[in-house]
Parts: sequence; structure tokens; C-alpha cells
Amino acid sequence: MIGISSRVTLSAFRQLHYVAPPKIPENAFASDSILPRLLAAIYQQREVCPKIPSNDLSQFGSQYRKLYDLAADCERYPPKLQRLDGWGGRVDNLITCDSWKLLHDIASRERLVGIGHDEQHELKEVWQTVKLILYSAMSGMVSCPLAMTDGAATTLSRLLKLHENSAPGIGDCSVSSEEWRATVSQTISNLTSPNPENFWTSGQWMTERAGGSDVTRATQTVAIRDEEGVIRLHGNKFYTSAIDCRVSLALARYGENLSLFLVRLPSEYDGTIQIEKLKDKLGTRQLPTAELTLNGVPALLLADKGIANIVPMLQVTRLYNAISATSYLRHVTCLAHSYAESRSAFGHTINKLPLHKMSLAKLETFTRALILQTVDLALIVNAKAETPSLSSTVSRVLSAVVKIHTAHVAVTTLREGLESFGGAGYMEDTGLPGLFRDACVLPVWEGTSDVLSAETIRALSRGSSQADVLRYIRELAMGWCVFGGYQYSGDLEPFQPLEVPLTELNQYLTELELALEDCQYTGRSVALGIGAAHAAATLISFAQYTKQPSDVAAARLWCKMGLVPLKNVNPSDISDVLT
Repeated sequence: MIGISSRVTLSAFRQLHYVAPPKIPENAFASDSILPRLLAAIYQQREVCPKIPSNDLSQFGSQYRKLYDLAADCERYPPKLQRLDGWGGRVDNLITCDSWKLLHDIASRERLVGIGHDEQHELKEVWQTVKLILYSAMSGMVSCPLAMTDGAATTLSRLLKLHENSAPGIGDCSVSSEEWRATVSQTISNLTSPNPENFWTSGQWMTERAGGSDVTRATQTVAIRDEEGVIRLHGNKFYTSAIDCRVSLALARYGENLSLFLVRLPSEYDGTIQIEKLKDKLGTRQLPTAELTLNGVPALLLADKGIANIVPMLQVTRLYNAISATSYLRHVTCLAHSYAESRSAFGHTINKLPLHKMSLAKLETFTRALILQTVDLALIVNAKAETPSLSSTVSRVLSAVVKIHTAHVAVTTLREGLESFGGAGYMEDTGLPGLFRDACVLPVWEGTSDVLSAETIRALSRGSSQADVLRYIRELAMGWCVFGGYQYSGDLEPFQPLEVPLTELNQYLTELELALEDCQYTGRSVALGIGAAHAAATLISFAQYTKQPSDVAAARLWCKMGLVPLKNVNPSDISDVLT
């Protein structure tokens, strides 16, 4: 054996060069450090039986390996566009792999959208959010069309109720009220269907060349009623995700209004929608994202005032953004724990090395923080009007803040998480870099951090908004309410091991109040700070309920590592450095 000591057998030599990959959990729900306990805690606090969602999540968690393999296929075989047929005729045929379609079918059968619209189940939003956390990182980016689908179903359901109550500015005068309601009702049914043959996904056509988030000024697409009374859209939509959807909500100028429309995509190419190009992106390559030209595609007018009526969709998609951030970080943390148990260095498995233990503890703590604040946001967005701890401002502000915060934490912590695997974390064939590349879209989609920070600061400047948001965070941490602002009737006396993180959080909230007095240039760090404070409150609240040492430790570590530094900035320094 050339170059190998005679004492070393070929088998031993191969063993020396084999690196055991991290294990994919057999059941991603049952083996999770926090999800089963969180589900049980929230259901118990509200005296609701968790049996049905718990059994469903356990069954779904057992499919994790299957989802992992399908998602890997979507990464290997990204979508392609066949623009012309063999005779030079335009066809705009989008080609996606079988696994992309199977992941859609699984989403339908598992009711990943439908659960959230099933009024028969209390706390359906918790059930749905936990299930999506298990799914999103392994969805091959199908989580993106699901976000828009859920947002569309939510928006259409609201508009349907407004139309039934004869609200002004809702509906399309070119069709009868009965026909309008039938179309909208059928669309909602398809968007939430558990039958893959009937299940539709929705797009969200807002972004245009002239600007991304500034849709009020940037939208140039126009709606024109033709001689037959049909409204048709003409314009360019610069960034449209999941273009294999069956319907889409779209903004277009109609007379003096920027209005909201429902578009049913043609089943085959007819020239009314042209795919100009598929976007070549840093990540999310599994997702067919395109630039579209609308050449008179028929549309149904939903509402005269488009921006005001698409807000419910944005709240849902921002929640899904937080869910995806949580899911990515949770998956990498799970793999990092597994890898550390089998990988040896310096005479020990690396989970015994102090510095690596610190890295794993940070991953675990930050993952728990994102899980808890995302589930809390789901409850807040769906909270009943009688919840006394909440106002509409709390829901609006935390939707933006949690989206900013979870995206920021996921991207920065995932980058550190890849280091846990050494060189393997940098190699594409391990599948790890793709998770980081995909997560990089999260701070951009549904409003960049700067755009949403500006929105947050404007919202907090109105009336009692700032006091309402900070009061909710304090009450959650102090145990005066539990997740979603619910007034829990059980015993939540102060827990001595949590005194230090609680004191640190209260001091931090005082700093936030001071920072909010002048945050023209520091609004981003202030928004991140509110997100970090909210995460701290959820960690403390959960630990106060469970009194488990690992939960208490996570709350303590977060208040040491997770609270964002708030620094004053001299505006002249900003101007000078840019001169």
C-alpha cells in the first residue's frame, strides 16, 4: 500500500477520511427542543385541547427527510424558460422539476394554508405557524407562493365581507354582485383547498421598474375597460415571484385611483402576459421569479383603493417572512448539534470544546428567540378585538419589527452557523450554503429593513402608539399577559432566576424610549431594538411559565447577547463621511 503505514489497514484509512454528515431528524417536531412544549403551553393556558394539532404535527414531522430530499431536487433543477417553440412561435413555457410540483401537492394535502382559514379550530394560527416552521426551510421555496396564497385568501375573505355589507369602493360594476361574490368565493376555496387537483397558488404583482416599496408613486401599470366592458391591465411588473401561480392580486391605476385587481392567469400562452426573463438571483434559485409584461390581461376589480386593501396581505406575508427566517435558523441549528456530536478535533468531539459550546448555545438561544416571537406575532395578527393588551398599532408595528428582526438575526446567525461545519459549511454539495443564500432574500422581500424601519418610526409617532407597543412588551415579560396578549388566569408569580434578565430588559426598554425621541438616522437600530426586546419578553414569558432550566438559560443568554446596542449618531458625521 503506497504511502500508507503497514500498520494502517485500507478500511482504517478510509475511516480516517470519512466525515459523518449531520443527521436529518427522524421526526422534526417530536425531537425539537421547544416546539412541542410551546404548543402544549399555549393550548393549556387557554384551556384548549392540543391533541389534534399535536398528532398532526408529529405525523408531519416524520416526513422531514422526504421534504429534505425534494427540496434538494429543487435546488439541483431550477426552473427554466422556453420562450419559443421549434417553429419560432412564442410560447413562454415555464419548466419546473417534479419535486417542485410535489412540494405544492404536499402543501395542499397538509393544509398549510387551509389550517389558518379553518374557523372550527381555536388557536389555528399557532398550529399553522408551527407547521410552517417545520416546512419552510425544506419547501424548495414553495413557502414563497404559500405566503402570497395565504395573503390573497385573507385579503379576499375580508373584501368579501365588506362587499356583503355594501361597503363603498368594493366590487366591479361590470359584473353583477352575485357574479363578483361567486368569483371571489371560488378563488378563496381554491387557495385553501386540501385537494392538490383544486389547489391554486397566488401571486402578488406590485413591484415595478420605477421603484420597489414606493408603489404609490412607482406604479405605472394601467387598467382600461374595453368596448365589451372587460377591464384589462397594461404595463410591466418588474419582480414577480412564483409565476406558475393560477391567480394573482395586482395593483394598477384605474382612473384617478391606484386600485386592486384579481388576475386569472391564462392556462396557455395567449399574448396577454409575456415572461420577459427569469431573474438570476443570489439565492432562491428554485423559485421561478420573472419580469412580466401585461398586454391586456383581463382582471376583476376588487377595490378602488388598492394600497389600503392590500395591507392584510402584507401582514400575512411579513409573518411568513418571519416564519421562513425561523425555519432556516432552526434547521441549521439542528444540523449543527448533530454534527458536533460526531465530529472530533483536538482529541474530543467538538461539542465538548468550550468555544464551540458557546457557538452552539448562541445558535440554540437565537433559534428559540425567533420561534417564540414568531408564534407570538401570529397570535397578535389574529387576535380578537376584545384582547385588552393589544391595539391595532401593536399588530401593525410588530408585524414590521418582527419581520426586520427575524430576517436580520437569521442572516447574521446563519453565516456564523455555517462556520460550525468548518469547510463543509462552504461546500455547495453539502447543501448548507444554499440555506444561507436563500435566507439573504428575507431582509429585502416585503420591504427592506430601512423602508420598514421608516414605516415603524412613523407609526410610533402617532398618538399613544409608542406607549402601547412598549407596554405590551413589558406586560408580556412581567407575566401580566401571555402570548398574543391573552389574560392568563393561572399563577405567574415572579420567578427568582429570571430577575436579572427582567431587570436588563426593563433597563433596555428605558434606553429605547430615549432613543425614540430622535431616531431620524438611527431608526433601523431602534426598530431592531424593539424586535430584540420583544424576543426577550417572549423568552422570559415562556421560561416563567415552564420554569425549565434550559428556558431560563435561554432568556438570560439572550439578554446578554441578543439585545441590539443603541448608539447615538452625530448627523454631521453622516454627512461628512459621504462628502
